Amino acid sequence: MTFDMAGKATRERPRVTAAQYLSLIAGGLLVVLGLAGFAVTGFSDWTGGTKEQQVIGFAVNPLSNVLHLVLGALGLLGRTGARRARWYGILLFLVGAALFTYGALSADHDGDPLNLNWPTSTLHAVLAVAGLVMAFVPVKTPPQPTTAELK
Repeated sequence: MTFDMAGKATRERPRVTAAQYLSLIAGGLLVVLGLAGFAVTGFSDWTGGTKEQQVIGFAVNPLSNVLHLVLGALGLLGRTGARRARWYGILLFLVGAALFTYGALSADHDGDPLNLNWPTSTLHAVLAVAGLVMAFVPVKTPPQPTTAELK
């Protein structure tokens, strides 16, 4: 709580950074994808699945659904602070890049434990780029008051 020039108490609202908004958006989308994936696949055959088990074009299985839910929950948690959002961005970049690389090498092959297809691999690449943006987007700091303003 701060006080203005008249001595009235004013309440400062914490600033929400762009990384926190991106963390909320990415986390929310991943949670929705994970929950919708479980509606399609159910809870059996964790590493199986067919390429026909899809949510809006993204191939899913229970293992990938859990991965999406965990990353989504971490994204929603990242919304609670600027530092958490940046760390979530780094994590999202690392996981997204690893999954894109894995998917590029194994997409559309039978026996893939994550049941990846090209749209899913593309989603992972987009998430990796979003993670980079979250991690490195500049945070504006309010201007420091001058000594004349402090009097």
